[in-house]
Amino acid sequence: MMSLSPTSMKLEKKAIEPFQIRQAMVALELGSTDEKILEYVDFLTHYIPTGALYFLHVLPKFDVLNTMMEREAQNLISNYELNDEVISRMDRKIKSRLEKGGAVHIEFDVREGNPLEELLTDAEDIGADLAVIGQRSGVSQHGILAKNLARKARCNSLIIPDQARPEIKRILVPVDFSEYSIKALRTAIAIRMELEEEARITCVNVYTIPNLSVYKIQKTKEQFREMLENDHLEAFKAFLNTHVPGHKDEIDIKLICREEPGVAQHLLDYALEQDAGLIVMGAKGHSKVELLLLGSVTEKVLAMNESIPTLIVK
Repeated sequence: MMSLSPTSMKLEKKAIEPFQIRQAMVALELGSTDEKILEYVDFLTHYIPTGALYFLHVLPKFDVLNTMMEREAQNLISNYELNDEVISRMDRKIKSRLEKGGAVHIEFDVREGNPLEELLTDAEDIGADLAVIGQRSGVSQHGILAKNLARKARCNSLIIPDQARPEIKRILVPVDFSEYSIKALRTAIAIRMELEEEARITCVNVYTIPNLSVYKIQKTKEQFREMLENDHLEAFKAFLNTHVPGHKDEIDIKLICREEPGVAQHLLDYALEQDAGLIVMGAKGHSKVELLLLGSVTEKVLAMNESIPTLIVK
């Protein structure tokens, strides 16, 4: 009945290596989210070997032809006093704030343009393997920039909400038995291998009870639900045994049966209930030629999440 057999999954037999960050591109807004970003990056690089951190702030590029906005735009730009002294001062502040971290190289730069485009371009230019961005809670466009970064970046993306805490005692990995679930789970294991205080990994699968009228079986709803749960549990065990056999005993399994819409909400509710310190999710691929696109569940998690750092794996 279920098409969750591991034989249809792409196997990854390569041993899992501890997680490392070669080069990270970190977006700063010179505003309210920066302190949380620096706090969390400091915490993360204390455990994760890190080669270089490149911090970037981008001033929005204003349309000088718009006479109504021109004066305000120029005043805003002048307030930043973009010069080498200011950049150097901010660079020193960042380095002094990253007390625990162990990045080999740290730089800070400011420029004018489209924030997302500049961040993506710089990440490409330096060959970044991680793009980091903050996310403010309680705003009308909550999650939009983070979602766009996670969708368009070729590298992994880490979104840090302004209510995030610098600790990881539990890592939550949503699993739909796809290739992207494999990547996310292996990444979560790699991160766990670097943490001094052992964190638990919980794989979560949210499934739906189909309409019983479709199936010509003589079972009650409760019997049908039990059958589905057993089916998913067996698929989960096969999934772990196939792709992470050396780590399967270190991973907790959670099945969530939903009768109402909202996979993302179920995932976030459980993450908050378990006090998860990090969510690791796979990005959904569109094609080998085009940029990776996000799955709808991943997008909704980013849009609703206000407290748990989320790593999107590609």
